[in-house]
Order: sequence, then structure tokens, then C-alpha cells
Amino acid sequence: MKQKIFWASISIIILSYFGNYFYFQSKQLDSPVFLEHFYELTLNEEDETTLTFYYLTNKSDTSTANFVMINGIETVPVSNHDFFMWDSQAPQYVQEFTHHYLKAVSVSFPTEYEGNEPLSFSEMEVHFSDGKTVQADIGGVILHKRGENPEVFDFRMGSSSNQHTSETLLVSKQPVTIEKIEIPFTENIPDNVLLKVDREQKNLRKLENPMEVSDYPEWFNHERDKEWSDLPGVLLRDDLLPFNLEQNEYIRFFMQFNPERDSYFQFSIKLIGQTESGEKFVSELPIMNHPYLDQKAINRIIKGKERDSK
Repeated sequence: MKQKIFWASISIIILSYFGNYFYFQSKQLDSPVFLEHFYELTLNEEDETTLTFYYLTNKSDTSTANFVMINGIETVPVSNHDFFMWDSQAPQYVQEFTHHYLKAVSVSFPTEYEGNEPLSFSEMEVHFSDGKTVQADIGGVILHKRGENPEVFDFRMGSSSNQHTSETLLVSKQPVTIEKIEIPFTENIPDNVLLKVDREQKNLRKLENPMEVSDYPEWFNHERDKEWSDLPGVLLRDDLLPFNLEQNEYIRFFMQFNPERDSYFQFSIKLIGQTESGEKFVSELPIMNHPYLDQKAINRIIKGKERDSK
């Protein structure tokens, strides 16, 4: 009897070992998985512009990115000093998960490039130190050359929070008409950005009627986002534009980003219009917002990438 119990226990241990082993293997990535990034910037005039891209690796993967090919151009990654651990022998990562590390690779772009059109790409060919090459779908990047543009606003205040909200206060330097407010990547990230415009003026207060629940994106939670609902201003929609601003008139923008998304944002909301004299302008509200990633999000990202690769 005791011998049967002994062998039964040994069998359970062996089955448990192999079960854990196969489960562990099922969670291993064949190659690094890059997350989605939506970046649109104007290149710096004096210094190189650096963008950081995030990817997932197995914990056992100690490789690093040797070089990156973008539109046929080779770039060498710069050091990610912000993410280094105190122990130089420890794995270098941004965030740790059960089976994976979130890592980062930063790529620099020169102040000038050939042609007048924006430099845009959605894929990178990343070559790692272990010999692997990854055709990485990184979302979308648009880089613009700096051009002449009248400065019609003075920046007065800006803030952001870990609740995926930000605020910007501007004052007009001259009379202007804002004809369009443009949020980039609307085809890729529909309804991921909510924008409120606050301008203490009679014709805007008339627009401040409550919105129907159906007008909000699915991720918006009225109970969770009660503070956002209580903020002054009106949600950006077609009947708000165009509107005028007089000289020295303030305008405040509140922004909220989908907290359930998995993508990285670094772009500007564009205020497009013209001055009283007819001069056209494009003013920018810079945004940098990172997703909150937990184990559930990592599982969802990997599953989605595996599905897309089939």
C-alpha cells in the first residue's frame, strides 16, 4: 500500500513538472514583440531627434538591438540610460512581468533628410545581437521638417497626471480664427483622445448642452471619469468650429486619453486657422502619454500579435 502511495506521489510530481514546463514554454516568444507607437513630431533644428520604441522579450533573452533599418536607412540605437539598473550585470528593462521584460530601444534622427515631404514609416527592421532580425510593426511615425509658421499664442500653463489627462492654457497674441482642431492618427486610434475647449464666452456657453451617452467612446466610464465630466468647457465637435479669439484672450484645453489602450502617444493636437490679416498658422499642443501595462495587457498584446502574424 505504501509503495503504491509512493509511486503515485512520484507520478504526480513528474506530471506537475512536465505540466509546468510545457506551460512555461507556451508563454515563450519566438522573437521580440514590439508594441504600437503613434509619434508625430517636428525635427529639432540643432540636435538630433530621439524616439524610443518599446518591445517585449522573454526573460531569458539577453540580446540587445545592434542596429535598425528604417526606410532603407541604417541607424544605430542610442543608450537608454533612463532604464539602466544599478547593477550593471542585471537585465536592462523598463518593466518586469511574469514571463517577459518590457525593454526599450531609442533611435536618433538627423536634423535634415532628403526631400520636402514628411518622413513617415510604420515598420522597422531591427537587428539583434543574437543574430535575430525582427520586422517590427511599430504603429506609425511621422517626422516633419521645421518650417516658418507665425506664433500666434503664448504658452501660459501646462500639466498632466497619471490618470491619463493633461491641461494646456494659451493666450492669443493677436486676433485669430481657429478653423480646425486636428488630432493625428484618427484612423489608427479612433476615439482614443477626448478634448475639451474652455473659453469663457457667451457663444460657447450656448453649446454647453449635455452630450448623450452614445456620443462618448466605449472606453469612457462616467463613474470613473466623473472629474473629467465636471471640468469646464465643451467637448470638441463639429458645431464648435470655427471660432474667434481676440488679442490677449485665454483659451484652455483639457485632454483625456483612453486608459485601456496599449499604445504609446507622442504627437501634437494642431490648432489650424488664420490671423485677422489672413496669415495662416498651425499651432501645436504637445502630448506625451504612455499606456498603463499590467499582466492582463501583456497577455492581450501577445495574443493580438500572434493572431496578426498568422
